[in-house]
Amino acid sequence: KFRFCGDGDCPDWVLAEIHSNLAQLTTDQLNDLGEHTAKSILGADIPENEIYKIYSITKGSMDAPKGGIACLRFLLTSASRYNTESTAFSTELQQLGLPKEHTAIICRLLDSYVQQIRAVLREKSLSINQLDAFSCSIPKNTIDCIQLKIGIQNEIVDGLPKKTNHTVNLNRNDALLLLNELKAVRDTMEGYNFDKKYCEDK
Repeated sequence: KFRFCGDGDCPDWVLAEIHSNLAQLTTDQLNDLGEHTAKSILGADIPENEIYKIYSITKGSMDAPKGGIACLRFLLTSASRYNTESTAFSTELQQLGLPKEHTAIICRLLDSYVQQIRAVLREKSLSINQLDAFSCSIPKNTIDCIQLKIGIQNEIVDGLPKKTNHTVNLNRNDALLLLNELKAVRDTMEGYNFDKKYCEDK
């Protein structure tokens, strides 16, 4: 059982990535990858060109970089979520087979970013694919059609968090139905927030 996993077992895929991926990087490579990963948790884009350089690849499969980033994201967010101290985190990472020098780098990253990561986790709890931008328009030469343009922040695409844009065309009647359903959800959430505030005041 591991504290950084909430006193549960470490997922098999994380253990596999630690041995076959992170442990194979140099300390400098791991440090650079860790910095990019930590900043991506906070909302920054991951520069793919820099990731290519870290893994010394120019083309072909991105499986190794994606696996490394996903593993580091899990380690940092999970340790932050469960308030794992860096000393205990270091011990557990070494128990999983990560070299001491590599462990020190990840623990330093945790100490540097833990407060910011926790703030992001609190802000984004119960949220998936956070909405970044939204616009609605009526396309030319269409009948009863509405076009929605939706920007998503940190959508996971092929294992990497990216800002994405989606275009959706809706029939006018479907759009009105969607609007009514969203209003119903809003009213439900506002009622929930009122009840919660009432209970807190009591």
